[in-house]
Amino acid sequence: MKSIVRMCACAGVFASLPVVSAEAQETPALNSPSPLLLIYREEVKPGRGAAHAVNESAWAQGFAKAGVPQHWLALTSMAGPTEAWFLSASASYAEFQKAEDAVEAAPAMRAIADKFSAQESDILERTTAIVAGYRPALSYQANVSLPAMRFMQIDVVRVKAGHDREFRAFWREMVEAHTKAKMDEHWAVYESEAGADDLTFYFIYPSATLAAGDAAGPMHSADAFRTAVGEGGREKGREVNRDAVAGSRSYIFRLQPSMSTLPKEWAAADPFWAPKAPEPPATAAKKK
Repeated sequence: MKSIVRMCACAGVFASLPVVSAEAQETPALNSPSPLLLIYREEVKPGRGAAHAVNESAWAQGFAKAGVPQHWLALTSMAGPTEAWFLSASASYAEFQKAEDAVEAAPAMRAIADKFSAQESDILERTTAIVAGYRPALSYQANVSLPAMRFMQIDVVRVKAGHDREFRAFWREMVEAHTKAKMDEHWAVYESEAGADDLTFYFIYPSATLAAGDAAGPMHSADAFRTAVGEGGREKGREVNRDAVAGSRSYIFRLQPSMSTLPKEWAAADPFWAPKAPEPPATAAKKK
């Protein structure tokens, strides 16, 4: 992993991490989604997942030992293409620029990134850096404690040009229906602002266990939600999916502490966030 996400001098991840200015060290409300989410996607070659995990863990440890004031949360796919995503947050584009300026003034930081990025040339198929903006009107109960989470489902939805107004209107209505039915769900929506196709939306659903998926179906078919949505809402949903959505893909990710750089408060709250680094593939093979 390299470029904007790894080099970001501002700290924070999606929600629950404070966004920290490199100069002012100001902390907004804990658990609030950040205005900007920096997403770095890495597509891993077949059979290279273990090597990638080792390199990423060493990279994270290198930054941590160097005292770099930067945090990111690493995810690896359990369902979907073999990918690793790294999420980091920024309070604004001004903070983003400060991060880039800080990189230019930190040769040690660049040296660490250059060392480990060079080792990924035969591990990765492709990398993509994305800047996405938070869309609160399309999100529902987005404030969550990420240290308590272990998984994320991320739905990537591409909307057809000229149909974004109806798409946004539909999801605002869905938020209202969920609120009325008092649904026990949480999601944050981000929209691509750079690095991905226009009108690409990221629906992010963090969860403590995969059992949340078992409850989703019955909860949405229950009378309370069906009444809140109404037949008109269900018909509108079918129309939006048919006419406004160009394509979509759902991923299930496992959160990876060893590949992340996170505030000390996470490990203090839960030992899960202070794991040992994975063993190199060759070492692991010898023990079998």
